[in-house]
Amino acid sequence: MSFPADPYAPKTLNRTEAGAYLERIKLPVALLDSPPCLSLLSTLFLAHLEEIPKDTSPLHVPEDQWNGPSTPIKLGSAFTNMPLGAAALGRMVHENKGAFCFSINATFASFLRYFGFTVSELVGRSFKSLGNDPLTHPDGWKWGTLTHQLLVAGWPDSPDRYLVDGAWGPWNLAKPIKLTTDPAGEIIMGLNDFEAYRLTYEELPLSPNMARPIDNIPGYTLYRRIAPVGTPHVLPITATSPGYWSPLFHFHLISVGLADFMLYHHFSASHGHASFTAFWLLTRIIPGSGGARRSMMYAEKEGQGRRAKVYTTGGPEAQGSEEGRDVEWVEMETGPMKEYHEGIWI
Repeated sequence: MSFPADPYAPKTLNRTEAGAYLERIKLPVALLDSPPCLSLLSTLFLAHLEEIPKDTSPLHVPEDQWNGPSTPIKLGSAFTNMPLGAAALGRMVHENKGAFCFSINATFASFLRYFGFTVSELVGRSFKSLGNDPLTHPDGWKWGTLTHQLLVAGWPDSPDRYLVDGAWGPWNLAKPIKLTTDPAGEIIMGLNDFEAYRLTYEELPLSPNMARPIDNIPGYTLYRRIAPVGTPHVLPITATSPGYWSPLFHFHLISVGLADFMLYHHFSASHGHASFTAFWLLTRIIPGSGGARRSMMYAEKEGQGRRAKVYTTGGPEAQGSEEGRDVEWVEMETGPMKEYHEGIWI
């Protein structure tokens, strides 16, 4: 991709492309004439998460390798195969495949703009001790680099704006959540009684022993509530409610230009130390399941063999447990992987 002449020019799908996107996420094409509103945003967002998986496979398998004889899959062997930004439309919509955040969220943003939503494309800093309580865990407030794209959406006659993220993966918030500067933050339930999330306006939380930035501005932190297994969340959630808040990511409300996303994409997908090339992941919400998610995961670990684990997490059945269930195994070779994908993922 060449350097953009107008890096902040928004990409917007045309009517034909938006119609194809609706068909891909199994929604009626009649929605093409719907005005932007919270109900429409919620419908499009959930359907997107149910049908388009977060998928790192393009980083590991060149497209022509799928069509030849079955060969071993080597992690990080196809660095530049992941499309950047809205160029992922063909892969996601016409080929019925997935991608990762710098492809999925950029394309989802261009889809939302067709309906008249105003969408800001942002970059976030992921929490590196997921699921832990930063106030008590030895990791503390362990933050990574700016390697996650997310979106904030609004519309012309609405005073409110909402975080939507079409590519976080496991424990993804599947509802829009309102941005607020209220110190209490915005707290909402997820898709079942064992999911709750909070979006808080604050400076990047840091452990007491960490150096403070000299110059800093407040941003937003998205948290997931974690309670003992079998304990449903009940609003309002207060300091005495069971469980704790565990961060997912932190971001600043500053629109990011396409040229900058080119750099973030390179660091995550095609740099020699690219983080996403170290693992194989496909994951999406099971349609109509109340938040249950089917995932496929593989990372090279000594003594575990070369098989990807396929498992289900979340949903009301899990009652807050993060343990995988309905486990299957797939050999890390293109033949059995393609056969499994055609029956499950595409």
